[in-house]
Amino acid sequence: MNTSDLENALNGYSSAQTLADKISKEVEEYKLLLKKAGSSIPLRFNEDKGIFPSNSSIRKLLKETFEGALSNAHLAYICDCLTLGERVLFESDDLKDLIFDLADPEINGGFKTPEEIAYLLNKLG
Repeated sequence: MNTSDLENALNGYSSAQTLADKISKEVEEYKLLLKKAGSSIPLRFNEDKGIFPSNSSIRKLLKETFEGALSNAHLAYICDCLTLGERVLFESDDLKDLIFDLADPEINGGFKTPEEIAYLLNKLG
């Protein structure tokens, strides 16, 4: 996944479906490797530019997941990538904590339910 593709989806310049299509192969591999205990999961995150996730852009990401345009696996993969980025600057520490909570479902208790996503959407305002 390129940061430019993610940024375009987060800022509404392209659709969540476009992003999902672009990263579908990566997400499928991610899902398979999550099922294998102790496996190393490669993330293909090309930081072709810096990215500044804001509350509103992450709210959009959660909304797209809640509405089914992105799967929970897409959400986890995207958040996993954001946690590893060197050119990722979060709007706040609270937002950074939220992204880390959504990342790596194996460590953080599994994919988020629709109810959890709805709660997070409300929390972000």
